[in-house]
Amino acid sequence: MSHPEALMALKIAEKTSDRFSRIRDALMSEAVHLCPERALLITEYFKKHDDKKDPMVVRRAKALRYLLTHKTVEIWPDEWIVGNVGTKRKSAIIQPELAGVYMCEELLWVDKRKTAPHPISWSDRFKLVKKVIPYWLFRNMIFRAFKSHRTRFLQYVPEQLNATYYLINEVAGIGHFLPNYEKMIQLGIEGYLDVMKEMDGHLHKAAEIACEGLADYSLRLGEKAMEQAELEKDPVRAKELKTIAQSCWKVPLKPAESFHEALQSLWLTHMTVCLEGINSAVSFGRVDQYLYPYYQKDIAEGRLTPEGAFELLLSFSAKTTEHVFLISERTSQYHGGFLVAQAATIGGMDKDGKDAVNDLTYLFLDVMEHAGLRDPNYMARIHDGSPKEYIRRAVDVARKGNGVPGLFNDEVAVQSLVAHGFPLEEARNYGIVGCVEPSFPGQSFFSTDAALFNLPLCLVLAINQGRRLNARLHIGAKTPRPEKLTSMDAVLDAFTVQVNHMVARMISDMKIVEKGNRDYHPTPFSSMLVDGCIESGRDVTQGGALYNSSGVQGVGVADAADSLAALDELVFQQQKYSLVEIIDALRVNFNGNPKMQAELLNASKFGNDMDLPDRYAGQVARIFHDALVKFTNTRGGNYVPGYYSSTCHVGFGNRTEAFPSGRKRGEPFAASLGCSNGRDRRGVTALLNSVAKVDSTLAMNGYALNLRFDKSTLAGEKGQRVMTALAEGFFRSGGMEMQLNVLDPDMLEDAKENPGKYPGIVVRVAGFCAYFDDLPNTVKEEIIDRTRLILK
Repeated sequence: MSHPEALMALKIAEKTSDRFSRIRDALMSEAVHLCPERALLITEYFKKHDDKKDPMVVRRAKALRYLLTHKTVEIWPDEWIVGNVGTKRKSAIIQPELAGVYMCEELLWVDKRKTAPHPISWSDRFKLVKKVIPYWLFRNMIFRAFKSHRTRFLQYVPEQLNATYYLINEVAGIGHFLPNYEKMIQLGIEGYLDVMKEMDGHLHKAAEIACEGLADYSLRLGEKAMEQAELEKDPVRAKELKTIAQSCWKVPLKPAESFHEALQSLWLTHMTVCLEGINSAVSFGRVDQYLYPYYQKDIAEGRLTPEGAFELLLSFSAKTTEHVFLISERTSQYHGGFLVAQAATIGGMDKDGKDAVNDLTYLFLDVMEHAGLRDPNYMARIHDGSPKEYIRRAVDVARKGNGVPGLFNDEVAVQSLVAHGFPLEEARNYGIVGCVEPSFPGQSFFSTDAALFNLPLCLVLAINQGRRLNARLHIGAKTPRPEKLTSMDAVLDAFTVQVNHMVARMISDMKIVEKGNRDYHPTPFSSMLVDGCIESGRDVTQGGALYNSSGVQGVGVADAADSLAALDELVFQQQKYSLVEIIDALRVNFNGNPKMQAELLNASKFGNDMDLPDRYAGQVARIFHDALVKFTNTRGGNYVPGYYSSTCHVGFGNRTEAFPSGRKRGEPFAASLGCSNGRDRRGVTALLNSVAKVDSTLAMNGYALNLRFDKSTLAGEKGQRVMTALAEGFFRSGGMEMQLNVLDPDMLEDAKENPGKYPGIVVRVAGFCAYFDDLPNTVKEEIIDRTRLILK
């Protein structure tokens, strides 16, 4: 390894941080409490202090200021980076003004539910029942957004609470984007206020009000640190607390001048964004790039050692795991595992196409190896000019079993962004949002997880005249009777019609939701952190960002492709069955038809480097892409596709009938752009070849490819060498992204049967990491059932 700082960093990674061990133990031992504070304070503001004469953007800013100036201030033991989202070290917060009021359906037994229980006192429960839920029941954003669409509203809510056709996530609020944290670290609040001093729009006034709240909270946080310092008996910790106090009194009000101040400014700005909207997938961007000048300067001037920076980064990483958002148990089938997914990106190329790896990049890799936490969701960008030692180190950390980093192919990601009309320079500077979504740091509002869409259901509708298998009502377009579908071209035409019809139906609902966010839930603080908003005076919800789009995930690509391939082989090529016979078997879930199901299951399947299903996977992706991009969202950007599923492949699967692929009713779909569980029979190379055949430019919103290995498979120098070669080969073939689950299967089975026995097991789900214990049992089973890949 030639990189000198990498050598030093590797030595750091071998050490155990006692401080971080204590922090991690505290995090692992504490339950995620349901925190009522945000909901109570926001409600209190709107009940008692709201001036309805103000523009909504100003009202929202005043509510945020009220929250920040009244919320509890906490500093936990050992931490270097401070600022609490909730009142407990691990808190689930509620956004009742958005979709949060619907997530409270289990409030009375939320501490007893099977999946992700949240302790909460009865007194806090009663406060929510008495003060919060009644106020927002008919004032929440969804209810208001559909005020002119009441008939549709009565259909929409039950449809979405048990989503089968599509799931619209943007109802939860504004998340899934990359704020311009770099600029806030450089300018501070005072710098932003100076930029806006000659501007007098509603957004500018609102942003200034929101900044007042953050400045007040930061000052109170400094006072708390100084109070603790005066009571602290350990002189070392007392000195640390005084340093923390000085930092909070300075940033983010003023520009950061040290590495510690930069991280502190970053965290306080981030937690404010999370409190303003939905704390889901608000991501950090290219952290090794914009933090590097502070690291480099501190190292050069002797104020910081790599060991000290390592400690600070571990403390920062721990902060990101302290907050989640409340979801109901049934919603956890779609978004299980506390999907906060705060992505942080390292490596890659710069705007000129040159390699951007630096000393801090390697230190972040050490942090990933050491931390073993759910967040941040680290992603390592790799390109043709990446240093070999960097690629090897990234793969080495990924195979250690902590779920990070995911590996991203620069050439393909950049090409996909450029193919959708974005400038090459900006495309080269992409960062990852949430799970796997490329975006432009501080310049874009791509709303990258706006919705998820059930692709294989469209094939069911296609072969059954636009109806579910056992339904009389048409939910899709009316396509020909199955007897008239006499060729695969006819089947594909019907599938295309149904995809277009259901996409148009979904987008009609999405536009209502987008207008609801624009009219009732603008986010002035977040908007200040996105270039274009201050200049235009428009909130991100109004299209103020320089670049706009909405990402929609196609779920079940492999299921649709496998079903098309099975119909092609058994109905049209071999003529073993008629299409009507297949449909009749699907209606009864293959009961009495085990031979047919076995033959369908044994047909060619995606993930085995077989041309027929691989070609259909590409066609499914193309059809979905073309159906989406012809629409423009309310912010002036296109809808664009991605192919990752969160845990929606389980949620949709539970509610969707049998498929011509041989899959039975209720079984999970394939996760993201992977193959159906158990259907990749030819090893990892064949799987990678199948995925690489799908045109990645059709996935501007990214895709996830989860590869599951036993620990023994990737052990030792040989395992590292082979995995590195696989990653490089996949990227050369046109693959965009891969992520590794390197797990002990016996431990997973034991963890499923004995919750709490292994609280720190981190697994890759579908683009994001989760603690295995936090997942619903249906998702745990799906992860266990994933094929353990062999190297051949």
